[in-house]
Amino acid sequence: MATPTARDRYLVRRIDRYELIEQVGTGGMSAVYRGRDTVLDREVAVKVLHPHLAARAESRARFSREARAVARLSHPNIVEIYDYSGDDADESWIVTEFVHGRTLRAFAEEVGVGAPEVGALVCRALADALVHAHAAGVIHRDLKPDNVMVSEGEGRRAVKLADFGIARILALGDKMTMTGALVGSPNHMAPEIIEGRDADARSDVFSLGTILYWLTTGALPFDAPNPTATMRRVVDGEYPDPRSSAKALGGDLARIIRRALERDPARRQQSAAELRDELDRALAADGLERPEEELGAFLSDPERFKRELPARLVKARLARGEDCLARGEVTRALDAFDGVLALEPGNPVVLRHLARVARRNRWRRAARVAALAAVAAVAVAAVAVTARRFAHRPAPPPVAAPTEARPEPRTAPPPVAEPAPAAAPPAEPPPAVAEAPRRVEPTTQRAVAPPRPAPVRLAVQVRPYAQRALLDGVEVARGAQRVEFDLGPGKHRLRLEHPCCEPYERSIDAAEAARLGEIRVPLAPRPALLRVEGDAEARVWLDGKLLGTAEDSRRSPFRVPVPAGSETPYEGEAELRIEAPGQAPAVAPLRIRAGQEITVPAVRQEGTP
Repeated sequence: MATPTARDRYLVRRIDRYELIEQVGTGGMSAVYRGRDTVLDREVAVKVLHPHLAARAESRARFSREARAVARLSHPNIVEIYDYSGDDADESWIVTEFVHGRTLRAFAEEVGVGAPEVGALVCRALADALVHAHAAGVIHRDLKPDNVMVSEGEGRRAVKLADFGIARILALGDKMTMTGALVGSPNHMAPEIIEGRDADARSDVFSLGTILYWLTTGALPFDAPNPTATMRRVVDGEYPDPRSSAKALGGDLARIIRRALERDPARRQQSAAELRDELDRALAADGLERPEEELGAFLSDPERFKRELPARLVKARLARGEDCLARGEVTRALDAFDGVLALEPGNPVVLRHLARVARRNRWRRAARVAALAAVAAVAVAAVAVTARRFAHRPAPPPVAAPTEARPEPRTAPPPVAEPAPAAAPPAEPPPAVAEAPRRVEPTTQRAVAPPRPAPVRLAVQVRPYAQRALLDGVEVARGAQRVEFDLGPGKHRLRLEHPCCEPYERSIDAAEAARLGEIRVPLAPRPALLRVEGDAEARVWLDGKLLGTAEDSRRSPFRVPVPAGSETPYEGEAELRIEAPGQAPAVAPLRIRAGQEITVPAVRQEGTP
């Protein structure tokens, strides 16, 4: 087979000066293509409005206004826009930078973020992007993990906010709305948008709060069986407390999340800048004082960052807790120590501090009880003295009955006898000395059950990582590369799951776990599923191997493994060749990720018969 030249590149079609090479995504408003700018000879992303929407003048106008609004934005965490169609163009399209990477949802599921603080680093960058967008009068209105790209190519690695497809322009005189339409993802939509009220910057704060909740806990706050139930929960403000879903989540981050998810916009952070500043303070308290550099380090080497971060957090929280104790801020100290124990349950330094705090509390309680007892004793004694005083006072003499008045003799009155002194109260008997209880010897010998064997700890190193780890059907870890199990007597069933890999299952007992100590599990990647649209008779080749026709792929997708010799067993690149009748062969590189569904549109090139 002849080696393809640059002119043999597979081409979907051409719009203006842009070649569309392959479709890489689609949404409710548009399809997104990887393309090439033929004038500047650079790779671009071309977003084309769906034809049924482009046929409507109001949709084209909204799309064009979106383009003009987003074109004013220039921020390292926002996808840059290069070009867009005019208001009178037959098709509506936007050209942006092409981000080599994956969506935040795919990244979180396939790589994982690890500690909640990494999720805070991601959302801090997005909050900074929103500060810039809101200052330009643009509200996103559809913040969700699928609209955030994680750049993993060469150069600066970052998270980038994309798809302002339903952004609303706040500039004066530009009040285009979508009356009667509910646009956005229910899991991330602010309640005021669901209720049809006007959205503002605080609506984006709410949506970013749902992403922060998801990244730090691994679950969506308002998730329900269907969209209607989800929206009801959003409107009612019903969601599980984030700390009940993530024990390692610090108190400061939990408070930030709760405030961002307030149903009433007036109770949330009032701007993206306020949310960003709160995240900065929470991260700085954990020793992450340069969030932009920390996020770059994480994206450059996620596994190393996740492996080293816990020790850094323990050190920072321990220092913060001791500093708070020295200032007498016991509650804040306990919150910091709780964060240490979430990462190292048996940390000896924290346990010593907690023991001292407990002793102080016991002394204080004992002092309060003694003081109350003394006061009570004085009061009782005073009452007793008063009672005795009235008990020994002589009774008054009886009053004689009135008699007939007669003159009294002028003699000296008889002396009045002094009352006898009150008798002293009888002495109280000394308190009886309690006799030590005598030990009663048992008459029969009770059988003592043998001690249960201590559980055995088994460590499992998973590659790429375990999205879910289960022991005997119960989830024990999520999004971890290293999983540890405590195994009691008997047989146990381990199961490791990852969206791009085949599940791993193994039966093991405590004796085998004690012998092994640690096992390494490289999860087997699933093949990608490839469909080719367009000419049904077009033949599809991949790395020189005939897979079948486009029609075959539509009946049953081609199962395509990650090419051998790739940098990782979970992602690689292959050469896709499509031979349609009456056309020259079209060739293009195809990025293959394990478990991914890939759709390639095979339509005729312009200028061919």
